[in-house]
Amino acid sequence: MSSNATGADARPRERGAISIKVLLTLILIGIAAFIVIKITPVYIDERQLAFKVDDLANKSAVRNTKEVDINKAIEIIRQEYELPENSISLVSREPGRIKISINYQKDIDFLVTTYQRKVNYTVNGKDL
Repeated sequence: MSSNATGADARPRERGAISIKVLLTLILIGIAAFIVIKITPVYIDERQLAFKVDDLANKSAVRNTKEVDINKAIEIIRQEYELPENSISLVSREPGRIKISINYQKDIDFLVTTYQRKVNYTVNGKDL
């Protein structure tokens, strides 16, 4: 008589055997890792840009920098991050207060679709 009459798996530790649950889990982990790898550089650039523009606005407000010099600094930052024209603009300049606007869009390619990351950020630099 056969010892496998009930249909139970006679070789539970057979090499190469993988359950569907493990396979789906690995696929989901791979997809999540792919998304994180695609989004992280865009997010890091966005945060670095916001920090630099915030720093520029605060220093310009404290030092009462001329509008021409602020626009030159904005242009340098814009070129460093390869942003389109007028993506960073000086909104207002008053003694002790400066407002700079950041407005641009970055496309993130996810193979099957493209996500458009829109950045709309306003920096308020104030004198101490």
